[in-house]
Amino acid sequence: MRISVACLMLFFIGVWGEQKCTRDGNGVLRYNGRPCASTTRYDDGRRGACGCGPRNSDTPFGWNLADYVTAPSQNFFRGDNLWCGAACGSCVKLTPTGGFVPWEGRAPRNTNSVTFMVTNVCPVVGNWKWCSSRNSYGYDVHFDLQNNIGQISNGLGWDNVEVTWENVPCSQDQINKYRQCECR
Repeated sequence: MRISVACLMLFFIGVWGEQKCTRDGNGVLRYNGRPCASTTRYDDGRRGACGCGPRNSDTPFGWNLADYVTAPSQNFFRGDNLWCGAACGSCVKLTPTGGFVPWEGRAPRNTNSVTFMVTNVCPVVGNWKWCSSRNSYGYDVHFDLQNNIGQISNGLGWDNVEVTWENVPCSQDQINKYRQCECR
């Protein structure tokens, strides 16, 4: 019996031990006072829900494949309109907590913040595990990060890391790039 209890305790520690965020009084996962989110990586050769590619084509601009851009979960868009949604062209600063979703990733190399521009959406349909309004891991927001040239996995060394997030002003370079998008 003691062995079973010990094994069960180790299982739960292993499952939840790598997530650093905890629920506040309103049930929101937070770390150091900031809201938390899960992340994944994707490689999408399309211009995305914010129209960041040439008109009359579904091909993305090169920077939409190589820069730090994200497809946040559908609820981040604050409405039902996903094409040219309210979050398109906005920027968000993601800061790793040092944690990750157990069995889905690993700890980041460092906890340096990186600013991402929203150029796509991670819809609930087909992505319920990560992109539902409260995903399978308990996060209310999720950021799917474009990794076409390995800028996330190799460059940052992020593998589905847990992050805090905050809306921030975009850099002038990001603003200029977003002006090329159909949804500007």
